[in-house]
Amino acid sequence: MKRYGMKKKKQVRAVIDTNLFVSGFFADQGFTCEIQELWLAGVFELAVSKKILQEITNTLLKPYIRDRLRIEESEVTNIISLISEKAFIITEDRYVTDAITADHSDNKFLACALEAGADYIVSGDNHLLALKHFHGIQIVNAKSFVETVKTK
Repeated sequence: MKRYGMKKKKQVRAVIDTNLFVSGFFADQGFTCEIQELWLAGVFELAVSKKILQEITNTLLKPYIRDRLRIEESEVTNIISLISEKAFIITEDRYVTDAITADHSDNKFLACALEAGADYIVSGDNHLLALKHFHGIQIVNAKSFVETVKTK
């Protein structure tokens, strides 16, 4: 039966910076861990780009990270596959921005969010957080994001 006049609530879409995403693998609790749990539970849509996936891969393959997480290279491949399968969108890196001049590598998160039509960029990076907004996209820390999506 069709229900007219009832709109489905738009799900929140977010880009999570690499440091927060990887930090979630280290944590048993806390906001970074909770972000991953909320994403896997489908509470929000994750948007990543090819550049972000590559950065996550490179970070997880660092020997000290693999030692700390106690993961093998093959498990890194599985993690990247999971992200690729469960992400709402993987952007093609078509957008380019130079909004952040102090650390150009942070611009990939802005570009991905713009290309994906994201609502949020979630970061602990001061260069990103200082912007607060980018073309209508809110830039927030992990705590603010978790509190926001849990109330929607």
